[in-house]
Amino acid sequence: MNAWRRAAGVSPGVAGAPLYRNVQRALMERLAAGELRPGQVIPSERDLAQEFGVSIGTLRKAIDGLVERRILIRQQGKGTFVATHDRERLLFNFFHIVPHGGTKTYPLVECVAFRRASADGETASRLGLAPGAAVFAIRNRLSLDSVPVLIDDIRIDAERFNGLTASQWKGRPSTIYNLYQETFGITVVRTEERLRAEAASAEHAALLGIRTGAPVLTIRRTAFDMRDEPVEWRVSTVDTTAHEYFAELL
Repeated sequence: MNAWRRAAGVSPGVAGAPLYRNVQRALMERLAAGELRPGQVIPSERDLAQEFGVSIGTLRKAIDGLVERRILIRQQGKGTFVATHDRERLLFNFFHIVPHGGTKTYPLVECVAFRRASADGETASRLGLAPGAAVFAIRNRLSLDSVPVLIDDIRIDAERFNGLTASQWKGRPSTIYNLYQETFGITVVRTEERLRAEAASAEHAALLGIRTGAPVLTIRRTAFDMRDEPVEWRVSTVDTTAHEYFAELL
């Protein structure tokens, strides 16, 4: 708990924001700094309230919001823990493709390309990089019930993910976001997505086993970390012949 014991009180944060929001920001900054690792228990609410100089009610409201966002997880009788990215969290928060009228299942993920590249204009803009900056360009093919359904074209900052290798990517024991979190200390907490209907390129059509020009759903996603900085730019191409986008809004 010593790493959490900084100067008492909470910084002003955003002018006019409720106090619990400023407490949330302070907690998020500490998590982003790696003061607690995924899976570790956080200090007690009483200790944190005393440290921040706020009431238990204010502190609890701040933590409630982080629990709702699955950044923290409460376990009855054990305490509140820093959430770990795992398969369940992927399905709940970040994977939204299901059979027509069906339910979510974990996809089979196959890496079909991994290389270093230069950021084009859109990638640079989405990741906050200079045009031409080095990125990792990764292509995954995802299948459900052995049927190729989705192509993910992923771009991440090569400097921020320095040392990442193709074998590390392909051999990861859990999800992509778990790799970011466990190996590089980068936790994805939210994404922004934009959907549009397009025609399949020849390259994507070949990987999905559909005709060139067939209708597909394109999902453009930016993933953000605890400091709300962009981590990943991803364009997903989905064959909607037998599958659809499904999201549960809480």
